[in-house]
Amino acid sequence: MTDRRNTRAARTRVLAAICATALVASGCTTLPRSTTPQAIRTFEAPAQELDIPEPRPDVAPDLVLRDFYTASAHPTDNYAAAREFLTDDAAATWNPAESTLIVDGINVIADGPVSQGGQTFGTRGAIVGQLGPNGAYETHTTAYEDTVRMVRGTDGQWRIAELPDGVVLERQNFLDNNSPRNIYFLDPTGNHLVPDRRWIYRGVADASIELLGKMQNGPRQRLAAGVSTALPPEAGIEVIPHEGTPGKTVRLSGLGNLDQDLRALLAAQIVWTLSSADVRGPWILEADGAPLVETHEGPWTRDSDELRYFDPAHGPADTVPLHTVDAGGLYRITQGTAEVVGEGWTTSGSELFVSAAVGVDVTGRELIAAVSRADRGGETGSRLLLGDADTGPREVFSADILTRPSWSPDGASVWTVADGDQVIRLVASSESGQPRAEEVDMTGLVGIGGAISELRVDASGTQVAFIADGRIFTATIEQTTTGPWRLVNPRALNLPEGTAPVTLAWAPNSTIIVGAYGEESPMWRLYPDGSLNYMLPKLNLSPPIAVVAATSSKIYALDDNALMELVTGEGEEQFWRAVTGVGGRAAPVTAE
Repeated sequence: MTDRRNTRAARTRVLAAICATALVASGCTTLPRSTTPQAIRTFEAPAQELDIPEPRPDVAPDLVLRDFYTASAHPTDNYAAAREFLTDDAAATWNPAESTLIVDGINVIADGPVSQGGQTFGTRGAIVGQLGPNGAYETHTTAYEDTVRMVRGTDGQWRIAELPDGVVLERQNFLDNNSPRNIYFLDPTGNHLVPDRRWIYRGVADASIELLGKMQNGPRQRLAAGVSTALPPEAGIEVIPHEGTPGKTVRLSGLGNLDQDLRALLAAQIVWTLSSADVRGPWILEADGAPLVETHEGPWTRDSDELRYFDPAHGPADTVPLHTVDAGGLYRITQGTAEVVGEGWTTSGSELFVSAAVGVDVTGRELIAAVSRADRGGETGSRLLLGDADTGPREVFSADILTRPSWSPDGASVWTVADGDQVIRLVASSESGQPRAEEVDMTGLVGIGGAISELRVDASGTQVAFIADGRIFTATIEQTTTGPWRLVNPRALNLPEGTAPVTLAWAPNSTIIVGAYGEESPMWRLYPDGSLNYMLPKLNLSPPIAVVAATSSKIYALDDNALMELVTGEGEEQFWRAVTGVGGRAAPVTAE
């Protein structure tokens, strides 16, 4: 453990350097999209044939218009495929870089009969999202309506003569021609990678150039307040394929006086971004003609010693056994047997445990936070208890109601919400080393009303997901040294009408698992950019779902009867079954 602690300490020491020299890149997320994107094909996997529409002869004008919308999903050569459906004048003036709107469907309705060789169509739909200049998807819920005029040319073929600037894509067309990929940035301590989900056109020829270019442009605006990067915005990037062997060389220039610690963090950003996107390695990383990191002259892979620790797809929950909590105590599940965690972690009398969380600090020590409630002379209240298996619990905070606690990475702090409207962060005092409560600034959560009933910190410590007034939100954690930390840039994540979220948890792959009321769809997986959500299997579940938790390979849910886990049986069918060794209705607790 000593080497690991020293490594983390070194990364913490370079925080000031990251903020001073590299964080400036986080302000570069609103650069306009180039109107002449490079013509490039898909990822390192075998190239996928894309069906790009071409004008069909002698078809009705509404079909020409629909083919144009389909072709608009292909940005190659400044949307050359889509321009084939326009008149020469319209093709010369149409500006697709104005915006990219994603709609659930496009209704094309003729606005009157054909007159003087032309016809006008109304186009309508419901906007569900917008693709930003750097491939970042943002949710939107509003109506779309516009007008397109078409004319018949001297050759008898219909073409579009007047149309609004920008691109409009049907949702399925967008999904068919774009792939989500994570660009990795850094948390402010330099200890964790932060995924920023972007959408990449499937027809790119070199995904590595596309991905690293987006990394250089910085994080999406919503994340910028909470993350940093070791890649200076002025750096040059060149990617060179290896002759006859797998892998590529990434040549960087203009890194200036970037020190070795920051260069190692930059290597982690580059390698994990490329490898998680299925870009084939290994990679040679060079800077100004020399190895990027002077102590690493050979090729890099995700298994390189310097990078294995950063694995963004796994976390403490994959190495620490499952715990459970019920009214009587906190238990550790080992080889199908439940054992009390240690002295003091059981209840007696009128006091009951209602929730718990397990964190892991930089030494590997397991930390415990639990919320208990008791009836004391007719008055009820909640207490937040902290400790470990050896020292037992002690009270550090109290309120009428406290939400399930959540640990930030490395056991640095524990979060809870007091009485529905105060987000509390418990941290060790720099003077006494004892926990102190800090109220998190929530003034940045504009437009969110109602009590917060659940809040979870993500694996990088840069975002929270929470439920307020029956709706799901994410927000960025803005760390400050001059005042309380802040929650900013909230985003609503929508479930189908009639589905009421009850509980949520971050999975190690940075998706959000949601348990809900509703017989038809009690379990969901959401992506934090709002682009996709889908139902998880419900076979054997008895809703409502009270508590959920996850590791990289398992999902747990406390339903109306028992603690269940999602398993894959023969034939890849997924179903839920009771967790072995857990009696009664005990809530899952996975390490954070």
